[in-house]
Amino acid sequence: MGAGTQYKLISGMAISPDHSIGETTMFPEAFAQTLNCNPNLMDVLGDGIYACRWITNLVTMNNAIPYFLPRSNVTFKSKGFAGWNNMVYSLWGETQEWLGHYHMRSISETVNSMVKCKFGGPIRKRLDPRKATETKLKNVAHNVRRIGYLEIIDGIIPHWPCRGK
Repeated sequence: MGAGTQYKLISGMAISPDHSIGETTMFPEAFAQTLNCNPNLMDVLGDGIYACRWITNLVTMNNAIPYFLPRSNVTFKSKGFAGWNNMVYSLWGETQEWLGHYHMRSISETVNSMVKCKFGGPIRKRLDPRKATETKLKNVAHNVRRIGYLEIIDGIIPHWPCRGK
C-alpha cells in the first residue's frame, strides 16, 4: 500500500489472495497507482524489504528518490541498476539527512493503524474477490474520512468532478 506522509491518504495498493506472493512482487502495481495519483512524486519511503536493486531502479527511473534502508551486508555494486548506486551513495554520504527522510516512513505507517482502529476486525468475506473488495472499500472509506478532515481543519477543498464550482 502506498500512503502519503502529509495528508495520510492511500494512493495505491495491491492485494493478492495467494500468500506465497511476496510484497516485493506487488510493489510495481501499487507504485504505478501511486504515480497515477501523484505524477510529481518526489520521495518513496519503505521498509528494508524494498531495498533491492530492481525496486530502487524502478523508483529512480520514475524521477523519485528511493529511501529504503538496506541490510547491513549490502555492497555498492549496482549490477546494472543505477538507482541502487544513487540510493546507497546518498545514504553513505549524507547519512543524517538521508535518515531524516527515511524516518518519515513512520508517519505513513500510522495509516495502517488508523484503518485498523476505525474499520477493525477481521475480514468477514470468505471468497477471495470479496476479500479484496472489502479491503479496498475500507481503504476508500479511510480516504473519504481524511478528505473530510482536510476540508474542515485545513480549509483545503479538493476538486471533485461531480461537485461543480
